[in-house]
Amino acid sequence: MIDGATDFQVFSRVMLPLAAPGLLTATIFNFIGLWNEFQLALIFIQEPDLRPLSLSLYTLKNSMTYSGDWAGLFAGVVIVVVPTVILFVILSERMISGMTLGLVK
Repeated sequence: MIDGATDFQVFSRVMLPLAAPGLLTATIFNFIGLWNEFQLALIFIQEPDLRPLSLSLYTLKNSMTYSGDWAGLFAGVVIVVVPTVILFVILSERMISGMTLGLVK
């Protein structure tokens, strides 16, 4: 062990800081993939209360095919897109550093 540190101390003070950019990048990509989940939700989820936002937006689009309430549809699109854009803007520098971490020696 390093200077008498326990396994948890070695993990939390050495390994975790080294792996943080990669873990953050994987977390961001996983969040974006789950946030935009459409295909599996369309097939498997039957209850309207359990639908993700993307499927609810699709339902809204289908329900207003003949009504033409475009303001409501665009408000729904903004609600779906804004959290992902905010997350990307805040964490883009860390995400890029995590993707290019092993690129340069």
